[in-house]
Amino acid sequence: MDESTKNGIIKAIVIMVLAALIVVSVFVILTRNRKGTNTTTEELELTEVQKITTIDLSKSYPKTPPTVVDLYAHTMKVLYKENYTDEEFEKMASVLSGIFDSEFLQAQQSWPSGLKSEVEQKKKDDCSIPKYEVLTSDLQEKRDNGEEIANVVAKFHIRTGTHTTPYNYLFVLRKDSNGLWKIMGWTVSEATDTEQ
Repeated sequence: MDESTKNGIIKAIVIMVLAALIVVSVFVILTRNRKGTNTTTEELELTEVQKITTIDLSKSYPKTPPTVVDLYAHTMKVLYKENYTDEEFEKMASVLSGIFDSEFLQAQQSWPSGLKSEVEQKKKDDCSIPKYEVLTSDLQEKRDNGEEIANVVAKFHIRTGTHTTPYNYLFVLRKDSNGLWKIMGWTVSEATDTEQ
């Protein structure tokens, strides 16, 4: 083999090795970037429990009576359905107490232990809230004493085992001294055939 052929073969081998190194380098860089993106995406996807436990009412309090009721309904749906730790339960109960009127909370003698007992019993009874609907047509009024009151109707579909029953909840809310709507209480009635 003459000298020029050897040099040609050596150059071809060197070029192939360099090309292979470039391909491997590009692959590693692209793979590393994808992993970083996936990790970030996974970190942003919160569970339903985490969506509630990470709520900071001091920064993002619901603005209207229907949105306050929606937060209550969603929290109760999660409490009945999902699995969570005692610490997560306490955080969800804290969110609920944050949307309740102070007089309503004072009347709850066993809060939040009463809520915990209720939820545990509902889970034992295979009870869940598969669906709810907050009706946004709220009636607001101003009383003689200056209080602002709102009524919001929400329809809860409560499933026990395989049977689902719709209930109408009439929530009464009052605007507090900070201008925040707080739940004062509610009444419950089974929805009639025409309301289902």
